This record gives sequence, C-alpha cells and structure tokens, in this order.
Amino acid sequence: MKVSLNWLNKFVEVADLDPNDIAEKLTMCGLEVDAVEHLAPLDNVVVAKVKSCVKHPDADKLSLCEVFDGTETYQVVCGAPNVAEGQTIVFAKIGAVLPGNFKIKKAKIRGTESSGMICAEDEIGLSENHDGIMVLDDSLEPGMPVNELFGLPDTVLEIGITPNRADCLSIIGYAHEIAALYNRKLKKNEYKLNETDEPAGNYGGVEIKNKKACPTYLGRVIKDVTIKPSPLWMQNRLRAVGVRPISNVVDITNYVLFEYGQPLHTFDLKEIDGRIIIRNAENGEKLITLDEKERVFNENMLLITDEKKSLAIAGVMGGEHSGISKDTKDVFLECAYFEPKQTRMTARKLGMQTDASYRYERGIDPVNTKEMCEYAAYLIQELCGGKVCKGVLGEVNDPEPITFTVNADWINSYLGTDVSLDQMVQILDGLNMNPVVNSRDITITSPSYRVDIITRQDIAEEIARMYGYNNIPTTLPKIDADSMPMQPLLATRRFLAQKLKTLGFNEAINYSFMKADFLKLFDSEEKFVKLINPISEDMNTMRTQVFPGLLATIRYNLNNGFKQARFFEFASSFIKTEDKLPEQRMLLAAASAGDFWDVSWAAPKGTEPFFMMKGVLENLLAQYKIKAEFTKSSRHFLHPGKSAEVIVNGKSIGFIGELHPLTAEAAELRERVTFFEIDMQDFVDNAEFVFKFESFSKFPSVYKDISVIVDTDTPTEKLTECIKNTSKLAEDVSLYDVYTGKGIEEGKASRTFRVLFTAGDRTLTDEETNGILQKMIDNLVKDYGAQLR
Repeated sequence: MKVSLNWLNKFVEVADLDPNDIAEKLTMCGLEVDAVEHLAPLDNVVVAKVKSCVKHPDADKLSLCEVFDGTETYQVVCGAPNVAEGQTIVFAKIGAVLPGNFKIKKAKIRGTESSGMICAEDEIGLSENHDGIMVLDDSLEPGMPVNELFGLPDTVLEIGITPNRADCLSIIGYAHEIAALYNRKLKKNEYKLNETDEPAGNYGGVEIKNKKACPTYLGRVIKDVTIKPSPLWMQNRLRAVGVRPISNVVDITNYVLFEYGQPLHTFDLKEIDGRIIIRNAENGEKLITLDEKERVFNENMLLITDEKKSLAIAGVMGGEHSGISKDTKDVFLECAYFEPKQTRMTARKLGMQTDASYRYERGIDPVNTKEMCEYAAYLIQELCGGKVCKGVLGEVNDPEPITFTVNADWINSYLGTDVSLDQMVQILDGLNMNPVVNSRDITITSPSYRVDIITRQDIAEEIARMYGYNNIPTTLPKIDADSMPMQPLLATRRFLAQKLKTLGFNEAINYSFMKADFLKLFDSEEKFVKLINPISEDMNTMRTQVFPGLLATIRYNLNNGFKQARFFEFASSFIKTEDKLPEQRMLLAAASAGDFWDVSWAAPKGTEPFFMMKGVLENLLAQYKIKAEFTKSSRHFLHPGKSAEVIVNGKSIGFIGELHPLTAEAAELRERVTFFEIDMQDFVDNAEFVFKFESFSKFPSVYKDISVIVDTDTPTEKLTECIKNTSKLAEDVSLYDVYTGKGIEEGKASRTFRVLFTAGDRTLTDEETNGILQKMIDNLVKDYGAQLR
C-alpha cells in the first residue's frame, strides 16, 4: 500500500513531521515501511499557453511553437504528435531540472533554436505515459507554478500490510495510526449532499436473496452526469498511490476505495433492467467482465444481477456491458458489504484478484457503508455535475459492536511488561476503543473498522505495539533444572532422522496435500479428505500415506538427471472418519531409486535393492531392540515377490517392498523404486528406551554349519529363528548359501546356516556345541520337515 503524506494530511496534521520519523514509528508498531519516496518540487516548471504551432521547416515530425508563460514568449521545438495552438500545457523553462536529473538547456534542434520544453506526464514524473504532451484545463493561468497544481513536494510511503490489518488498506487507516502514535486529533471530512425531489425508487429497487453473503447493499441513482477527466488534485492523489486516472466517475470510486477502504462500483443506469438482485449464480452461468474475459460460475458464487441478466461478480469485478462509458448520462452507484469468506472463495476459484476483492477478502468496515455511499454520491455531484435522486435503495444490516473486558494485570503478565493502567487507557483511547475502567479491568468496544480486534490477546498486542516493542525489556525464560524430558515420539524421530542421514538418505518435506488421481494409485478414495478451497487442482486432497509424496519427489529428481535418489520423510497422514476431524497418524517413509551404491569399481555387483532397503529398516528397528517378522504382503501397489508386512508382536506396523511395475508405469517412474513406511506411534510403543551394556566374551567363539533341505517357500527367517531359539549360546545365525538343482528334489532347496556359539564364562568344547547343533537339527526336522544334507 502506497500512502501519500499530502493526502494523509487531509485527515491528520503531518506537515510538520519528519517523514522518516513517521516511517520509523509505523514500522516499530507493526506496519513495516518498505520504502520512503520523496517527490521533489519542480522549479522553473510552469503553466503556459501555446500561442502558435507550425511545422518545423527542416523536419516532418517536429513542430515549431511559440509558448507564453504569462510574462514572456519562447520559441520551442516540440516532437509531440498532439501539440496544437491554443493548448494550456506544462512548460519547463531553461534551468529546470526534471526527474532523472534531466537539465533543460537552450539548444538547436535541426538548425532551429529551442528555449525550453513542453512536457509529457512521464517527463515530470506523474506517470509512465509518453503518448504526447500533457494538456491542462484552459482555465489555468499562464505562469502558475506546477508544484501547486500537482501537489509537490510530496512523500510517499510504501508499506507492507499483514493480512490481519485490513483497516490499513486505506489512507484513513493510517490517519488513525498516526493520530494515536503522535497523540493528535483527526480532522473531520465535511461535505453536503443535495438531493433532487425525484425519488430513486422510480428507477428500480434492490432485493438481497443471500443476506449471509451480502448483509448490506445500498444504491444511489445519480442523473445527468458529465463524463470527463477528474480534477488534477484527485488525479495527483491517485497517481501518488499508483492508480492511473481514467475518468471522473471511475476515479471517484477508486478515490473512495483508497481513502476509506470501501470498494464501490458504478453501473450505467440505462443498462439495468428493473431491480438490482443479489443472488447466487446458477451452475454454468457466464458473464464477460471488465477485463474482457468470459467467466463461468457455479452455484456457490454471488452475483449482482438485474431482472434479466448478470451485471457483476459481487465483491470482485463488474461486467463489461454495464460499466461506465463516455456516453454514460445516468449512474447507479453501488456500495455494499460482502462477507469475506464468500469473496475469497469466488476470487480464488475464478483466479481473479482485484483491489476490491483484496479488501473484501480481509474484511472492510461493515458499519461505514451508508456513509461511504453518501460521500461517493457527493463527489459525483460535485465533480460530475450529477443530480442525486432522493433516497437510498437497498438495506443495511449492521453487526453488533464487539465489546469485552480485559484485566490490566493479565496484559502485563502476558507481555512481560509493567505498563501502568493510565498508559493502557491512554493507548486504547487513542485507538478509539472507548475504554471503561472498573478497578483493574478495562472494558473496550472494538471500532467497526478494526475487524481484527476480537480477543483479549488482540488488546495485549495493541498495547505492546503502541507502547513500543523496543521498550519491552529483554528477559530470559524461566527454565527449571529438572525440565521435562523430550517426548518419546519426538526424541525417536530425531534419532532416526540422524540415523537415516548417516545411511545416505536425504530428508524431504512435502506438502500435506496432493492430487487425488495420483493418490488413487495407492489408496482407496473412501479414505480421502478433500479440500474445499485447494491451492490448485494438483493439491486438492490430504495425503492418506506419506510415501506417495516421496515417490513424486524421486520422480522429479530422476526426470532432472539424478541417477540415484534416496529420501525419507516424517509426516502426518490424514484419514477420513465419521467425525468432523480426520484421523492423523505420524508415519516414517523412506524410498530409494537407482543403484544403492555409487558408481565405482569396488561397488558390490548385483545387489538386490529390496534386501538393501530391508537392511536399512532392520538397522532402525535394532536401535530400539524391536523384533519384527517380515511376512508376505498383499498390498496392490507392491511387487508380489519383493514385499513384506512388518509384524511386531502380532500387529503390522508398516510394510516394505518394491513398487509394482504396473503402478510404477502409472506413476511415470522409469526406475525400480524400493520403499518402506512404518507407523511411528506403533514403533515407539514397541521400542525399548532403557539399554543395558554387557562386556564382550573374553573366551574364543566357535562356528558350526548346518545344511538342510526344506521346501522352497519356507521362510528363511522362521528357520533362523528356530535355530537361534534352541540355545542361548547361539549368539548369531546367518544364511550363507542356497542351492537348488542337481541332486535336490524339485520344490526343495538346500540352505546352509552358519551358527556362532559364544559363552561369557568359559571356553566351549566340540562335544558341547555338537550336542546343541544336533538339537537344532532335530527342531528343524520336527517344525519344518527339514532333511539333513
């Protein structure tokens, strides 16, 4: 938002204040000033008359003019196509310095002397328009300095607005702030509206069909307007805040918008058939808007219509055919309050943002609508020669004022300050909150333009920013010596994240929402939580699992030339329930694509990615002594021969596997991807957080091998578990050879296990270990029908 101090001075005296001090104070009270632009005066630039204009004798595109500044006549060569005899123009005399440090000197142009320059708007810094010279009103007297005409010098502050401060999208909003900061009184905006005897009701009426979305809608009928340029003082103020002047009626609506933050719209009265109706659109209804684009609506969008057709999108933009044109004679002036959520939804859905919607979305003053309707009608009366018909059409439904009580001691406790009760009252009074004190309690009534003041925390913030954030003492927080330990879930998450990083994975942080069509590849649509107001159609559904986001991240990296991709992510999933809120679960997902090892002559050859990823998961489980079984998984998106459920204490806490080739093709993944996903709460529930450290055995260990023939579908993990559970002396069991073929019956496989025997208190003998080995063989024969090879 740009703020002209000359314009601001209309409401509060700022002429004696240092602009840089204003910028500093506004920034320190939460309204960050991004830039301070000083518009310097134009010395030796005056109003002048073109007494004559003839073609330059030696140039087809140049004119030779005589310019009179009230006391003297100058010969000037001008290249503008629109220069003509009799015009009143802006004349820069010799010695003038124009914006950009352009100095005017006497010169010879095509052999003809030129003493000065007839200026275009861009040459004096008013705009970027260079279509021709600036032509002024003929009533202006030659010799008049243009500084007075263009309101120079001026200072413009460019201020960044936070979404909650809708009141500061207007000049009056900053007037309120500066009046409070400098303890000054606001100036009253005085005007007088004259009505004719002709009732406005003769030209129709207003019907509001959706009063929730539009509680207030007012209209004024103004006859016999003259469309022409608005006066220079209004044009100057609009240009200062970055708005291009168009015509008096249109400029007035923009002027009130920036001065008071109240959006307005004007219709050509002859284009309205009967009553104005505020209603929801029909599905598929269309309208060509002022930007010459056709818009298609749904039933949730609010329109301004007459009895036959649509006229405008409520709170966003008017229609092309009902707007003001140079032939307009009679005007219908609209001034309304539209509900913020309704406007935001419509503007977002249509991909539109206008100055009006920007303000309606954040919330305008709901009580000031009638006053703004009167003020705008007055300006049209004065600047357009309009005759205002008697009466206001429409209806007003003002909300109840927001009143609540806050305790002064609570404010100081909340802020860590020691502000006196009198200081608080002074601050709140300066902010027009009408404080009423009862002992240490302060009852305030929030001004209607401060739509962000609704809780006691908001009052505390107002006290803090006006008292000065820099005046609040810096203190260290109180930290108890026996502070609370970190929650197990968070502590485990941090440890596992560090562990995965050491294993070569990068942490990813993806959006919580994704495209429904992509998520359908992995989960049932019945579980989906759809967003009512998505950022885009590619982000219209909350994720039900975390790994799809990682797959999309891997796809992006592979498509951009990275041959290896390994990522992990801790994030919440969102499952639709019968309750209002979805079920949320914290999940850990990790995924790998491409070769697990970097390209190297020493890298292992032919390593199966599934087992590498299984090793990563087992490593994580081992950190917390979680014993897991891996059983065959039936999830449709996993490869049927390279996948498993992760079972802990009889319950699945997640899965691991390679992406099914058909699913990979649908997801546009050209590389094999292996991944796992586990439920973090289940992980923590089964984890051991107390660890015991035991010394290594000082006695030699013994290795023994067992080779047995079993069915090929017998899980190796079951056989390993059977061997290890036979004796506590079996410290480790590993499968190191599998053989099928000659000498082995079809459907059978020979598996060789190596067993490591260790005792902490003695040296083991062959007799003892052979006895245990025989028991192991007996158990394998009994439990799994194994045959000793």
